[in-house]
Amino acid sequence: MNYPQAFTYNATNNKIYVGGELGNCVIVIDGATNQKIARVPTGSNINALCWNSQNNKIYCANANGNNVTVIDGQTNSVITTITVGLSPRALVWNSQNNKVYCAGGSDNVTVIDGQTNSVITTITVGLSPRALVWNSQNNKVYCANYGSSNVTVIDGQANSVITTITVGSEPYALVWNSQNNKVYCANWYSDNVTVIDGATNTVITTVTVGNNPSALVYNPTNNKVYCAIRDGANVTVIDGVSNVVITIITVGNDPSALVYNPTNNKIYCANMTGCNVTIIDGASNGVITTVLIGYYHYPIALCYNPTNNKIYCANSESDNVTIIDGVFNSVITTVTVGGRPCDLCFNSANNKIYCANYSSDNVTIIDGATNSVITTVTVEDVPYTLCYNSTNNKIYCANGYSDNVAIIDGASNCVITTVAVGYNPNALCYNPTNNKIYCANSESDNITIIDGVTNSVVTTVTVGSWPCALCYNPTNNKIYCANYSSSSITIIDGATNSVITTVLVGYNPTAFCYNQTNNKIYCAHASSSGIVTIIDGVTNSVVATVTVGNSPNAVCYNPTNNKIYCANNTYNGTVTIIDGATNSVIATVPGGWDPCALCYNPTNNKIYCANNFSNTVTIIDGTSNSVITTITVGNNPVAFTYNPQQNRVYVANWYSSSISVIRDVMPGVQENRSPHNATGTMLELYPNPAKSFFIVRIPSSINNQMLKMFDVSGKMVKELKSCGTQEMRVSLKGINPGVYFFEVGITTKKLIVTK
Repeated sequence: MNYPQAFTYNATNNKIYVGGELGNCVIVIDGATNQKIARVPTGSNINALCWNSQNNKIYCANANGNNVTVIDGQTNSVITTITVGLSPRALVWNSQNNKVYCAGGSDNVTVIDGQTNSVITTITVGLSPRALVWNSQNNKVYCANYGSSNVTVIDGQANSVITTITVGSEPYALVWNSQNNKVYCANWYSDNVTVIDGATNTVITTVTVGNNPSALVYNPTNNKVYCAIRDGANVTVIDGVSNVVITIITVGNDPSALVYNPTNNKIYCANMTGCNVTIIDGASNGVITTVLIGYYHYPIALCYNPTNNKIYCANSESDNVTIIDGVFNSVITTVTVGGRPCDLCFNSANNKIYCANYSSDNVTIIDGATNSVITTVTVEDVPYTLCYNSTNNKIYCANGYSDNVAIIDGASNCVITTVAVGYNPNALCYNPTNNKIYCANSESDNITIIDGVTNSVVTTVTVGSWPCALCYNPTNNKIYCANYSSSSITIIDGATNSVITTVLVGYNPTAFCYNQTNNKIYCAHASSSGIVTIIDGVTNSVVATVTVGNSPNAVCYNPTNNKIYCANNTYNGTVTIIDGATNSVIATVPGGWDPCALCYNPTNNKIYCANNFSNTVTIIDGTSNSVITTITVGNNPVAFTYNPQQNRVYVANWYSSSISVIRDVMPGVQENRSPHNATGTMLELYPNPAKSFFIVRIPSSINNQMLKMFDVSGKMVKELKSCGTQEMRVSLKGINPGVYFFEVGITTKKLIVTK
């Protein structure tokens, strides 16, 4: 979830619900432990939340979906979705009649039955209703109509309009004074607060406050009303009896939200561009302290937890919630609720998946077996891409705005160190032969080479303009760097770190993949020319240029069938399939809207294509070149990684701030194939991949058993007995290239057969 902006509190279960502009979800936080306990799918652009204590339901106004999601407060599951008017932005609950009122852009208020979740009626109000408040003493609902400078008063029993009251220009916020039965309306453009009599529905007076009053809160202990002045960096305090201004309190810049703490009689003011929260004493009107939330966090909403005496602050730009202790006025913790995941990688040693979260400056680590989050590791500004070092079990995270690379230990999940590189690092590549990591720095036009053992910079190599992609050739130990703005590819020697040559190619080289069968490098050009350049791995020369679809921006290789797949990034997206032997186009298959990433599954010989704007993944059969199915995932899928241990594909969904896990189960192929037996003694197959034969080394604990070889459909293609030997040579005569499973008892090992 991104840009959190709405709260509500569930006192029955001690839960806090947070809604945001993006992400299509509500995050549920446990009030006692401060932990995220659920992510509830909803509509988009959540402007308001409210809680129904009678039925323990939470109502979520989805501005972009024109509906209200109803959530069960006990189970955190969606009960139903109710269609309301356009762009709902305000909610209030009437406990006397168990009704929920929803106001929005269609100039009306929808009344929802709290018991049945059905729409009772729709009431026409003024233009652009923006705020709602309920008067429990007279059972009235007040609706501030921002576009018509009035407040509509609705009868809570009859659901009819009682009257319309003219107030100041652009009424923005409402609050009710329970002691004196008054309603206060902050008028944004006229810089005042209108005071309305709750019994007679007449205007008592108008109080001048300051420029652009934006929020109101009531203090019942001292009978005061507080008004946040957006352009004045202050809070105006109004006496609830006399309606006069008591004092003006200086707070931080751009105050945008207020909340009252009845336990300690304190008022909290979130100052958006001040990036802090001012805490005010309710008795003396003095500032107790100012709590720093964090630079560029932009706090925008507040919520109070009476059970644990905590205040929650939604930080719109940092996608997190700060929790403040109500007694000590200190920050307890910060809960991440967003991220914009942009890249994924897999750790084969520990079966972990790493997700770089672009907007929350951290990396989420997921357990590959359970799909649960192990931990979240804080890195630096804008983590953009990831790379795994299998030799030293390290993960490298390039931080685009802090110009460095964070190195994470694969076992302990701790950041080992941070290495300074060039400006705006945006691509990483690993060289297992020399144990080096290459980091392309787009704005300094060079590559930083990092030693995999010492974590130190070996050297910096100058390349072309705006390097944006890297690829490694294990056959010739070369690294290829695509220079987007200079239409060239720089080829670097993996042993000496020197530039071998620079090859001129087409416009905007963007993405790479390597063909191990024919020792070729494929480079997609993200331009309207729609080409893929093929480079010979030995001679460094361009072998061919293949025309594909418009704006190709991702390529991947299928070693089983020696094919290359190219995602063409357009409205009616396609995937072009190229023959690795002949460099010719075999087929073009339909993708989704804006395909942007590709992934190959060697277990089942399938290709996965992420379609960014259609929120889907297209799955292509590697043998037949046909589309098998299309799966709906989260919003704006942008990156993949594959887990061969569990045969799962992970998809990073940018705007949903989520990861979809695709499990591909085929007949005869278990999802989780254990690579070892109960005693931990390994079953070994080598060479792997194999061509004409392979050697199987059999543990003594499973000797004298039948050896079976299955293809991916579950069909047994070979069977033999170990006959007391510890090592056997097995012929592959008559076995077609592909992925197979070699099974002895309960132990299974994957084998790839190539041409």
